[in-house]
Parts: sequence; structure tokens; C-alpha cells
Amino acid sequence: MLDPPARQQRRTGLDDVDVVFLVHREPPDLLVRHHAAVAADTGPGWRGRALLVENAAAPATSAAARDLLRTRHPDADRAVLTSPRNLGFARAMDLALDACRGRYVLLVNSDGEPEPGMLRRLAEVLDAEPTAIWAAPAVHGPGEDDDPPGPPVAVEELSGTALLVRRSEFLAAGGFDPLYFFYNEDRDAFRRLRAAGHRLLRVPEVRFRHGKEGRTARGVLLREWHYARTVQVLVVQHARHPVPEAAALLVRRVRSVVRHLRDGDLPGAAGIALACLELPRGLLVAAARRRRPWDGERLTAWLDRARHDVEVHADRPAGTLPAC
Repeated sequence: MLDPPARQQRRTGLDDVDVVFLVHREPPDLLVRHHAAVAADTGPGWRGRALLVENAAAPATSAAARDLLRTRHPDADRAVLTSPRNLGFARAMDLALDACRGRYVLLVNSDGEPEPGMLRRLAEVLDAEPTAIWAAPAVHGPGEDDDPPGPPVAVEELSGTALLVRRSEFLAAGGFDPLYFFYNEDRDAFRRLRAAGHRLLRVPEVRFRHGKEGRTARGVLLREWHYARTVQVLVVQHARHPVPEAAALLVRRVRSVVRHLRDGDLPGAAGIALACLELPRGLLVAAARRRRPWDGERLTAWLDRARHDVEVHADRPAGTLPAC
């Protein structure tokens, strides 16, 4: 539990908090619910940066997201970051954090909704705890922990489902490692942050409702593949004894494939099996990260290169011209 001052401080506004809206192929109706909830949380007149990140977005997703950016956040400093290829989560978020300007940045999954008061409370907690670099609400929904309400508390790990990030400090600590295309980038980051002396705070008195969408067979295969191929890098990269951990991981992989087959989950089994084919490469990558850990200096060099592959521009309604 945190000291009482963390609960007593109250903010006057949220203009120093930016919000990132990452989109790929989300259905427009999902985005409508998401933006409505975020707008209710930021409140009327919010002037922080609302950054839409189009991660190889489908045309219908892009059109809906741009319209919602203007209509739901009319007073915000609106901007759009466009990538013609799918960058994955870690790379897209690093570029988004680099393009933001606020003291804090809210990173939330587009298939979820913050409850009113979430953003302000997370910012208050970070205000009062200068060694904390992430603050997260309780996440409620299918497959989530559904933490009961309670005071802010320091924890060893936080999911990237909904996070308020201390922007400059997180970038200085290396942000998310671009090695992790999708899944486990948060688990790698919180290990590095804690090793550097930063605190991670769970704030279960506020909630983020995470309504996971239904999965197609292709979606299940891709989810299991991405998760398995990144976790087999993560485990070995951060292991105290990498060789025994790698051997144990391979055994768990075989058991997992058998379990999925027994349950009739052929796409899940196929995804994990495909990831196993990448295990030798994953072990080499993990060994390289152990020799030369990811940090702020390496992130800065990566951003210098990656900025050339994306476009960032102010969002304006069609037909308007920039002010002279």
C-alpha cells in the first residue's frame, strides 16, 4: 500500500495527459464504444494530444477512427501517425510515445473501455509517486483478474492492456523492446523497469473493462503463434540459468501442443507448433539481448531510423488548410 499522500492529492486537469488510439482492423462499432468511453473519462475541453496510430489500418477502420478522433475529442491536439505496414504493438507504441508531448500517456487496448474517473486517478497516483513509471487500473472482463477495489499498491508486474505511462522516463528506460512484435513486450519492459529501480503501481479502485472480441480459427492460430514465439525469447532472455530454462520450455511446448490437440483446438496447436520451429532463432536472439540489454540509448538509435518509415501529421477535417 502507498503512503497516504498518494491518496490525498487531487488534480485540476488532464491537459498534460496524452492518449494513444492504436488501430489495425477493428470493426467501427467497437471503436465507437471505445472513443465514447475515453471521451467521457478525459471530460469536456480536454486539450491533451489525441494520437491516432494507423498500424496498416483497414480503410473502414481508418475512416471510422479519424471521424471519431474529430467528433469525440474536438478540443484535443489531434494527430495521426500512419504506418503502411503492421509494426506490431511494441514498435507502434514506441513511435507513438515519441510523437506525444504530454507528461503522461495513456496506452489502452481498443477493445476495452475505461470507467469514468480512471484516467484522473491514475495521474494523481503517478503525481504522488515520482519513482513510479507505470500505473494501471483493475482490468475486468473475460479471462482477466477482476481485482477487487482497493488502494494503490506496488506490484511486480502489470499487463499492457491499460497503462498510464510516465512518458519521458519510460523512453529513457528503453520503452518497449521492438524485438517483441506482439505479446510479452509488457513483460519484458516491467522486468527492465523494476531492475532499474522504477515502481509499478496497481490502482484497483478504478477499472478498465476489457471486452475481448470473438476469435476466428485464423485469429486463434495467430494469437498462439505470436504469444509462443515471443514468450520463448522472454523466458530465456531473463532466466537466471538459460540452458535449463530453454530445455524446460521445450518440454512445456510439447505438452501444450498435446493439450490443445486433446481439447480439439487445432488452430491453437498449430500456432504453438509453428512457434517451436522458431525456437533456435529465438534462443539466439535471447542470448544477444542478454549480452547487450535493450536500453534508452538503443531505443533512441532505433527511433532515429524508424521515424523515416511513418508519417505524423496534424488531424484536420477534409478540405481545411493549415493556419498560415
